[in-house]
Amino acid sequence: MPRTGRLLILVGMTTQSLSFGSRPTVDTPPPHQASKSARTWWLGIAACLVLAALLRLWGAAANSGLGNTYYAATALSMSQDWTTFLTGGLDTGHFISMDKPAVWLWPSALLIKMFGLNWATLFLPNVLAGVASVLVLALAVREGAGDRPAGRAVAVLAGLGLAVSPMNVAVDRDNHPDTLMLLALLLAAWMTIRSIRRGKLLPLLGAAALVGLAFDAKYLQAYVVLPALALAFLVSGAGPVLRRLAWLGGAAVSVLAASAVWPLLAALVPAQQRPWTAASTDGTVLDRLTNVVGSHLAPPSGGQGGVGDQVLGAFRTGEVFHSGSAGPGRLFGGVLADQISWWLPLAVLGAVTMAIGLRGRPRTDPAVAAFALWSGWALCCWVVFSFMGGVLHPYYTGMLVPALAVLSAGGLVTAWSMWRRAEMLGTALLSAQVLVVAGWSVWVLLNTSARKPDWLVPVVAVAAGCALAGAVFAAGRRLASVTWVGVLAAVAALAAPASWSVATTNQQLLGLNPLANQEGRYDLAVLPPPLSAAFMAATQQQADPARVEYLRRNRGDERWIVATWTAMEAAPLILASGGMPVMAMGGFDGTDPTPTPQRLREFIGAGELRFVLAPPPGASFADFVNGPSVDAIRWALQECTPVAGGIAGAARQPGSSPPQGPPQGPPQPILLDCQGAVRGAG
Repeated sequence: MPRTGRLLILVGMTTQSLSFGSRPTVDTPPPHQASKSARTWWLGIAACLVLAALLRLWGAAANSGLGNTYYAATALSMSQDWTTFLTGGLDTGHFISMDKPAVWLWPSALLIKMFGLNWATLFLPNVLAGVASVLVLALAVREGAGDRPAGRAVAVLAGLGLAVSPMNVAVDRDNHPDTLMLLALLLAAWMTIRSIRRGKLLPLLGAAALVGLAFDAKYLQAYVVLPALALAFLVSGAGPVLRRLAWLGGAAVSVLAASAVWPLLAALVPAQQRPWTAASTDGTVLDRLTNVVGSHLAPPSGGQGGVGDQVLGAFRTGEVFHSGSAGPGRLFGGVLADQISWWLPLAVLGAVTMAIGLRGRPRTDPAVAAFALWSGWALCCWVVFSFMGGVLHPYYTGMLVPALAVLSAGGLVTAWSMWRRAEMLGTALLSAQVLVVAGWSVWVLLNTSARKPDWLVPVVAVAAGCALAGAVFAAGRRLASVTWVGVLAAVAALAAPASWSVATTNQQLLGLNPLANQEGRYDLAVLPPPLSAAFMAATQQQADPARVEYLRRNRGDERWIVATWTAMEAAPLILASGGMPVMAMGGFDGTDPTPTPQRLREFIGAGELRFVLAPPPGASFADFVNGPSVDAIRWALQECTPVAGGIAGAARQPGSSPPQGPPQGPPQPILLDCQGAVRGAG
């Protein structure tokens, strides 16, 4: 084959009209050319997978630590007790669960049970799921675009975008449920397009079940893209409207049934052995969902009173994690600008370009369905993340990236094909896309608080300038003379986000709030620096080995070795003790209404609990927590006996060595011995 023909296949272009979907408007390529094109496509996908794996694995074992210790402790507890495994309990004493469903941690828990707690058992499931998402996205795009070279090019470029996306690289290197949730949703998107292409009900029901599985990873966030999947089928599904509506009704039943599987399984556990569902007011999953809706749909409002109100207001508005205030420009500001917005303007222009390229297509064309799905996916995510109240961690927005990658890739390929035919519109669209993506990248680089190499802005600007010149003067020429235009355009679009991802491989992420290129950005926004430092120290603290050893030696028949005032203190103790049960009073942040003072007295009186770990004296984040669990702590401070040395570290035995290294963070908690504190306990 001539050299230009091989290059044509390599970049996936065609000099004929661009044809997505299963209804090509041009002749099918010869079998030998189609075979070579297929092999080239798989080589491109393989390269994307290798790149994705490198970005998610390189340096991870050395820099990850235990990631989010709250989830790490839960996984360790789940590996030691089947009731805890099923319910997602934080402790094997079955006091309280984590604030997410258990399903997403099942792979890690099983690996820990077989091989112990280490980097691979804790993080490898997310790494593999992140790499698999790249493949699934490419296959989903190809399902809609068909086997034409241009369609394959869009699939490869979309996979490449997800592979190097900074936000996805960061969260895939950490232990959060978002990665597995996104994989399930991408599988659902693939099955939805397949159902439309083949006119079959079963793939649609499978897609719905996969959305239910995503729900069992992270509750209601999985439903954010449901309208996009439904819209795609309603627009492009085969048959009359009534049949499409009936099939969507069946899919809705499938979603609800799959979503209910884990909650129903957990409900089969006897009430006395079932832990309290975290972040709920009555200990049930249903109330947890109600709280999620209430916290995120309520109008955002900041604190207007004292310091405590300001702290709580910062969390209610979502600004505390550098996500900015709610509004249409939220994703373009704060840290979200350099985490998620690199391709947002390009995706908008890409969607317009794809719409132009799809003019005249029948509604049942899979390419039309794919366009509706990914456009709807992007729109749903933008609306929710821009206007939601409550906490917004930047890594939530990683689920927007697949749609941005598809729309950006589709727009570029469509414009390229028109430009290759020397169409003026193609030249204008391609030039506009290069200008938009490069211009926005330069703006982000000049305004970001992250560290960046000095050469990055000039590289993006020069590459974009040369690509623009080529777009104007090389339109319609031989492929061999214009390939460099595509290379320069790719550099302009990918250089900045790819550099963020590469930088992430050599940095330690903050388990609570991972960011790409996080170095120098470990604090909280809005809060006064002392409060930010106190909170971050509380989330990253390590258990005192001497205290853990003391609790281990003095444990009798008690159900829990100690009770702490939040899960942030319980998690390090669970990990340091090898999974021994620790009661996290008040759940993750101490606000759950359990236990009450009376319930704590009952635990102590029944011999199920002896020690309580109380907050240190002086101002700390604990001063802004209130509720029954805080009242229980106050009771313990009044009625229980401080263990000698409990403030400084633990009740160390004479002659024992103190912990190595300087003291970290705020003053140490007070260890209380409550044995005999309840009169008549026996």
